[in-house]
This record gives sequence, C-alpha cells and structure tokens, in this order.
Amino acid sequence: MGTMRVTEPMDVAAPPSTEAVPERARRRRRIWQVLAAIAIILIGLYIYQYVTKGTFWKSTFESFVSKKAGRPVKVAGDFELYLDPDIRFRADGLTVANPDWAEADQFFAARSIRLDASLWKAIFGRLTVNDLVVDGGRLALQRRADRTNTWTFGGGELEIPDVIRAAITDSRIALVDAPTATRLDMVFGDIAGTAAKGSQSIAGPLTFTGKGSTRGAPFSLEGRLTTPNEAALGGRLGLDVAGTIARTRITLAGTLPGATRIDGANLRVTAAGRNFQDPGRLFGIILPATRPYRLAANLTKIDREFRFSNLTGRIGDSDLAGNLVAKMAANENERFRIDGTLNSRTLDIKDVGPLIGYDPERLEAGKGVVTQVAGRPRVLPDAPLAVDALGKFDARIDYRAKAVRTGKLPFDNLHLVLGLDNRVLTLSPFAFDIAGGRLIAKIGINARNLPVLTDYDIRLTQIPLGRVLTGFNVEDAGTTASIRGRLQLKGQGDTIRKSLASSTGRIALVVPTGMLWVRNIELAELDLQNFLTAMIGKKLKEKRQINCGVVAFTVTDGQAVADPILIDTNKAVFRGRGGFSFKDEALAMSLEADSKQFSLFSGQSPIGVGGYFADPSINPISGELLARGAAAVGLGLVATPVAAIAAFIDLGDAKDVNCTPILAAKRDTARSRAENAKAKN
Repeated sequence: MGTMRVTEPMDVAAPPSTEAVPERARRRRRIWQVLAAIAIILIGLYIYQYVTKGTFWKSTFESFVSKKAGRPVKVAGDFELYLDPDIRFRADGLTVANPDWAEADQFFAARSIRLDASLWKAIFGRLTVNDLVVDGGRLALQRRADRTNTWTFGGGELEIPDVIRAAITDSRIALVDAPTATRLDMVFGDIAGTAAKGSQSIAGPLTFTGKGSTRGAPFSLEGRLTTPNEAALGGRLGLDVAGTIARTRITLAGTLPGATRIDGANLRVTAAGRNFQDPGRLFGIILPATRPYRLAANLTKIDREFRFSNLTGRIGDSDLAGNLVAKMAANENERFRIDGTLNSRTLDIKDVGPLIGYDPERLEAGKGVVTQVAGRPRVLPDAPLAVDALGKFDARIDYRAKAVRTGKLPFDNLHLVLGLDNRVLTLSPFAFDIAGGRLIAKIGINARNLPVLTDYDIRLTQIPLGRVLTGFNVEDAGTTASIRGRLQLKGQGDTIRKSLASSTGRIALVVPTGMLWVRNIELAELDLQNFLTAMIGKKLKEKRQINCGVVAFTVTDGQAVADPILIDTNKAVFRGRGGFSFKDEALAMSLEADSKQFSLFSGQSPIGVGGYFADPSINPISGELLARGAAAVGLGLVATPVAAIAAFIDLGDAKDVNCTPILAAKRDTARSRAENAKAKN
C-alpha cells in the first residue's frame, strides 16, 4: 500500500472579533464627544464673554498685567475685555503706577480708554490697534541721570503698538528727562467724534500745544491734526506743527502713514534761526557755525534713514540747495551719520567766515574778523574745535559753489568734500579758481588723540597777477606774470590759530618769467628818477620783464624765516630778509632793491614791512635810509650841493640773478640740516 500524505491546512486570517469593532467605534465616538464638548464650552464661553463683555476678567486682568509690568495696574470703573472676533478692550479709570522714585504717582491714567486690536496679528505678529479712543489721558514719562526710566516694565521697555485710527480728547503728556535736562508738558485739545465703527465722523482738527525746556533752552510748540476723518478711517495722518527752540523756528507740514508711523512720511520741514550750532548743541551734534539761515526740505523716513530732499534756502547772503540723509545708529557700536550733496549758485565770502572759526554775530554786526588781544590786532580765528562731539557722528558732504562773491578777487568753481570719520575731519579737496588760476588744498584734522593735529597742504597753480591787480582796482596794463606756490604745515591745537602758532613746514611762492607794469617796479624800488622819467616820457605803462622770483619761508614752531626772498627783473634785483610769526601775527621783514640802471634818486636802503597781519605797516624811510640822509645833509654843509646827492647814487652794477638753481632745488633747509647732521654722526 502506498504511504498516505497528509497536507496541513494553510494559515488563514481570523475574522475580526465581534467585540473589537465596537471598541474602536466607541473610542472615536468618545473623541468626537470630547471635541464637541470643548467646542460647546468654547462657544458657550464666547457667547458668555460676548454677552457679559468680559467684565468677569477685571480682577484677572489687574493681577496678570500688574505681575507682568512689575507695578500696580488698577481699573476703578467699568471694564470690558472680549472677542468680537477681534480684541475689544474698554476701561474707565485705568491707572498704571509709576516707580516710587518718580515725581508723578501714575505712569498712565485715563478717565476712559477704548481700543480694538487685531486678534490674528496679536497671535502671529506685532500687536496692531485698529481703533484707539482716549479721554482724559495723562502720561508721565521720566528718566533719571543713571538712565533708569518709568517706561521700562518687567525688565523690558514699553513697546508702542502700531495705531491705525485714533481719537484723543482732554489729554496731556509730561516728560522729565534728567540726562538732557528736558521738561515737557503737552496738552491735546478736544475733538468731536470717535474712532469706533459706524461713527468715524470728527467735527474738527485735533489741536495740541506744548511748552518746556531742554538742556536749559526753553521751547514751545503748537499744531493740529489736519485730516482727522481720514485718519479715523485708517488713512494718512495730516500734520501742521510749528515750534520754537534754541532761537530756531521749525515747522512741519504734510502727512504720515499712520498715527505712530513715520516710515514713508511726506513732510515739508522748514528751519530758520541765527546759527546752526544753536539747535545742534541740544542733540550733541556739532554743526558748522553760520550766519542767519532759512532752509526748507521734504522729509521722509525709510528704515533708519531720515531723508531731506529738495532742500532749498539761504544761509546769510548765500543760496543753498541739495539733499541730505541722516542715518540713525543701529546699536551702541555705530555712530550717527550724515551724507549729503549741496550746491550754491553764489557763495558770499562773509558766510565762509563762521565755518573757519570767526564769530558769526560779529560778522552780522559788521564788526569784521579783527579783534584786539593785549592791545594788538589779531585776525586768525580761534574758535575751539568740539573734540568730544566729533566722535558722536560721521559725515561726508560734497559741496560746490559756482561763484564766490568776495568784492575783490574773482573766485568761482569752488569744490569742497568734507569727511568726518571717528574724530578725523578732512577737507579734501578744498579747491576753487582764483582769477583764472586754481587753489587746491588738502586739510586734515586728527582729533583721535590730544593735542589735535592739523595737516595743511595748499597749492596755488598759475594765478595771473594781472587779474589779481584788477581785482583791487589796479590797472594790469598787460601784465603776464603769474604766481605758483605751496604751503605745507603741520601744527597742534584745537583752533586754527593754535595749530599755526605751533606749526612747522614751508611756504613758497614762485613767479616764473613774465611781464609787469613798469610803475609797480619803480614805486617798489623808490626809484624816483626813473619813475618820473617814465611818466614825463609817457612810458608809464611800459612793460618790464620779470626774470624769476621766489618768496619762501621756513616755518619752525610758528616762526617763519625768509628762505629766500628773491625777485629778479630786467631793471632791478629785490632781496628780502626777516619773517613773521603765527604766534602773535607780527611782521618783521625788509625788502631791498639793487638797480641795474644808473639813477640819481634810487633809494637803496631796505623798505621795512612791520606791524601785524591785520594791520601791516610799510616804512620806506627806514633807519638806514635816515642815517644816509643825515650823512648827505652833512656833506651838503661842507661841500657842494652835488655832494648831497652823491649818497643816493646807484651805479647800476647789479647783475642778473639766475633763479633756476633755486627753483629747481626745491630744498627744505631744515631737512637738509637734519640729513647733514645724520651723515656726520
């Protein structure tokens, strides 16, 4: 018999238990029941809080907000806090206490406050108030000398939410700020209407007035909200504000995007005052001194930048136009910064004086720039540089003036780039045309370390003497000579006068070959005979050749010594000696002429140049000349009259002077001495 094979049955999934299916269904039903219960409770709570207006939250609100603020918060009257569906808040007699050290007991108090805020934005972003109504509001802000303040809550500063629509009546803001010595009391006038839905109708503008003082300067302001209905509907906020502070009148007119928003503002701001420095000092910003000014510009704000565009106006007798950008510092490691491009059609030279340290009030009163110190005239400016303030902001201003009104020399095409980088002030370039030539300067003032170090580097290129003479109402008569030169000095001190009084360097003026009017030479030489001969012979405008000329000084510790002074013409050789002092502005020089032609009446004695920068004196009858005159008188007493003239005889034996080696050497005496001393060692 064959073996019989038994096959095991295959595994087959067991059918679901009749008890498992109902269990899962029961779980689902329980979840839905819980969710339904929660929904019913939430709906019930929503209906309850809507019906009751959330009055039951009053004590909870006071406790919670007091704990978060770290100071008592109370609601003396009615209270509402509910969703509809946005956040609705109403409180009468709301008070928020001030710290114990503050002058006012309450930081904020209001007879009534109403606000509607976006719930969605509050959950997922910044709190935004759609409607705000404040009646009888009082806000007391105070900051102590150590910079602790009343608006810091629970370890953080109070954040003001965005406000879309607002209505404020019978409200007041007071500010006491010790670091800036500021006190402010601002009162808001009544307006008719409300920002609540369905009643955004306001009868008149919101007016406000304020007065106070800051850093010892009193101020006042007044203004109005010109578009209350548009603002109540969430539109742009129209403003018309005027104020007076630090002898400066400021006005603002235009619109803001919202009640607490300035980004995207469209304002026209004007400022008029006696001096830029008056309002600048209030904010720790050292602006240049000026004569009286009136300026206007369009103002808007983008992020941290305040942009002043389409700027127009006048400073003193000069017009001004352009654009400025003021960028606020993002943190303590950054500095406030000003950038701008400015221009003038005509710059009056009187308006430049205050920029370099002259008193603008003296200029305005017509008293000029010369002052008396210890009985001596002084002309160099001595207004001190505000070193500390230069570290508070940076700047770059590019300024151009088409013409400069001087009354004497023709100046035009001025270009100045002012840079300020952490107490290093540069004027580079500082350039302008003079009578057809050009002055180009680079001036650096380093105030990072004391004493302040100033570096002057000024170049003159091809200044035509003829046009310079006509500027002083002297006929040029075809003069073709020109001047080139350079001033290179370094000095210490926080004023121009101090820096020059301690300066070391070199000054050189070069007159290359050219023609000069004969009368100028003859008068300088005191050559009466040739001058009279030229005049009688109708050759007064005869040209004379300048072979070369050098007027140079070596400056050491503010003392300038001639090195050399030499002018060679086809008629005479002029040599100078002496120098001047930046310390007391005294002049002590002489110029001696040696004629190349025979002349009976040529005074060969030096012409003395003395006095001060502001009051120079020319003394052609020097002590040496008087001595020679006395000798001539003595000869005349014992001899013939011809002998009396002999003392003035000029044999005309001077030789032409070759200036080429002097001009080519470009030597610096001090440097040469130092190199020689080093070589010997």
